[in-house]
Amino acid sequence: MDDKSLEIIGMHEDINIPKKNISQLRTKTDTGAYNSAIDCCYAEEKENSEGDTVLSFTLLNPHHKRYTGKKHITKKYKVKKVRSSNGIETLRFQVKLRIELKGETFTTTFNLSDRSKMRYSVLLGRKLLANRFLVDVSKRRKLNKSRKT
Repeated sequence: MDDKSLEIIGMHEDINIPKKNISQLRTKTDTGAYNSAIDCCYAEEKENSEGDTVLSFTLLNPHHKRYTGKKHITKKYKVKKVRSSNGIETLRFQVKLRIELKGETFTTTFNLSDRSKMRYSVLLGRKLLANRFLVDVSKRRKLNKSRKT
């Protein structure tokens, strides 16, 4: 894909996560991160009634205006070692979420982590951005604007 066909996004964009009933969630574009990350106040591996190990998690934190308090349960998740920008490695749960960004729908991997003390509850990483978007840091947040060249 050549650069002229890529959507231009700014440092901050809004996303929707329809299946989780979350809309207009402000994000920060992070070209230094491979995976995307989303704020999560609760995440725990459990055994369901069929004896399968599942991940139970709640997105965002109670103080966030988009917080729903809903617990989500999935069998499809991973536990990965993630290295922060200061070099510290921690284990994080990873889930795939279907999001809407710039009028299109994408499924991408999100690390679940406590981002309650961060300004942005979601980081959009390179795995989502690559071959889809160009980042123009001078652009302000735009909702569903048409493509610009």
